[in-house]
Amino acid sequence: MADQYGEPPPLDPNEVEIRRQADGAPSADQIFDKYLQAVGGAQKAAAVSSIVFKGTYEGYAEPKAPVDIYLKAPNQRTMIVHTDAGDRTTTFDGSNGPSGTGWMAAPAADKPFPVIRYTEGNLDALRLDAVLSFPAGIKQAITRPLVDTTSIDDKDVTIVQGIANGGRSSIKLYFDVQSGLLVRQVRFADTVIGRVPIQVDYSDYRDVAGVGVKLPFHVITTWTNGRSDVLLTSAETNVAIDAAKFTQPAPPTPRKQ
Repeated sequence: MADQYGEPPPLDPNEVEIRRQADGAPSADQIFDKYLQAVGGAQKAAAVSSIVFKGTYEGYAEPKAPVDIYLKAPNQRTMIVHTDAGDRTTTFDGSNGPSGTGWMAAPAADKPFPVIRYTEGNLDALRLDAVLSFPAGIKQAITRPLVDTTSIDDKDVTIVQGIANGGRSSIKLYFDVQSGLLVRQVRFADTVIGRVPIQVDYSDYRDVAGVGVKLPFHVITTWTNGRSDVLLTSAETNVAIDAAKFTQPAPPTPRKQ
């Protein structure tokens, strides 16, 4: 009875749907400009052309494993998780046309399974992660933006809701009102089983030596049946990255019995 007649639970920030721009709300460009200022300034952010991260990856029911992430502006991203069974690689290569291509290759128990190509909502997600990995890409991440406010863990946040640029998926970006930093991304992909949400939380922003730009070193991704926790320990910027890091591997040759 106390629950029934007590205060209603707080609104789930992920469920907030913006139908029109809130009265008095800042424009999306103003929110993005504040974010760029918070990470070090638009000029410094635009000067970051590549990033190499190292850290650990921990997945649902998976042991912690080393991870390397390779990023090349404006929208190329490869993440390699070094599992005990072999490397699992997820890549978005933005160089192959405006939509780009994305794939995942991973080891099976005793043989590599074929490379899986991503399409539609899954491809939108890879593209969005690649673009948002560079602070300078924030204005290219979303089209038809609308702005409103809500709260996450009792902290006021501004929501920018729109469509993933280059795709069809609905996305929401959440910015801390005080700091201006991006703290959450929520994207929705329409699939044969319905609308599937994916939530990405960003925290532990640190200044990266040599460029004066803050980047998140802790990224948690949650979806309907899983969760991954990436804890980064180092970052190198504006370094040469071999183009092969973003090249799709050929399907494995079946082993002879």
